[in-house]
Amino acid sequence: MKFSLVLVSKRSRLAFVAAVLSLLAVPVAVRASNLNVVYYTVANGDKDAYKLCCGVSDNEVLPSLGLNGLPVLNTAMTGAPMPTDIDADGELTYWSPALSNGGPGGTSDVVQTATGLVSLPYTNNAFFTPNGTGSHDGSPNGFQAAYFYGTLDAPTAEKISFSVSSDDMAFVYLDGTVVCNDGGVHGATAVPCTTSTVSAGDHTLQIFYVDLDPVAAVLDFSITTTGVTTSGSAVPEPGTWTLFGTGLLVLLVAARRRRIFYAHSTSRNSSGV
Repeated sequence: MKFSLVLVSKRSRLAFVAAVLSLLAVPVAVRASNLNVVYYTVANGDKDAYKLCCGVSDNEVLPSLGLNGLPVLNTAMTGAPMPTDIDADGELTYWSPALSNGGPGGTSDVVQTATGLVSLPYTNNAFFTPNGTGSHDGSPNGFQAAYFYGTLDAPTAEKISFSVSSDDMAFVYLDGTVVCNDGGVHGATAVPCTTSTVSAGDHTLQIFYVDLDPVAAVLDFSITTTGVTTSGSAVPEPGTWTLFGTGLLVLLVAARRRRIFYAHSTSRNSSGV
């Protein structure tokens, strides 16, 4: 009798360990060249649509992101017509349904449509709504905007070089500071850009893209420095952590009950009951 109880106890402990290990297998950041993306549609009637052609501006946004994490319009920009879709803090709002005021009467006309994960280098020569898969921009589809973000891993302290080609605007930020400023409504032309020396390790990479004028919509982005990788966020959502914690608690309670049962059973057998 004692032997059978010990055997069951060992099997239960193994099952418990296996269950805990399976719960611990939550997603982790993998060092692969990919980025998260959030897709938006800017309405065809937006106050900046059709009105900013044409020109290239390499100083359309200020060096740092604004209070809401959006590119800040440089009111002294040159080379292209100036956008008007800005919030009270001067941030461009093509990537914020909550802050957009480009619709009739200053209402929002930006809609988030999807999220995803894309590989680098990234190329989309028909970046039309919805979510970069459509056939054309303008009426009635509206225009594509997208926000890419993730972690860039620099293996050593070095300068990082990028190449971006966009139709229309694209702004690339590293650690909240603009490194590629491809502003204006224009055809796609490759723009090389290089950071100052950055430290080895992880850095925040963000790309803001928007198309505002027919007939093309293009984004081509790559990191040209060898050995630099990126990864999209793989941190579990709060719900995942809650599920993990609940499952672990249930297992711990079950294990404690087994130990009490086995101890009681062993005691009874020892006393000859």
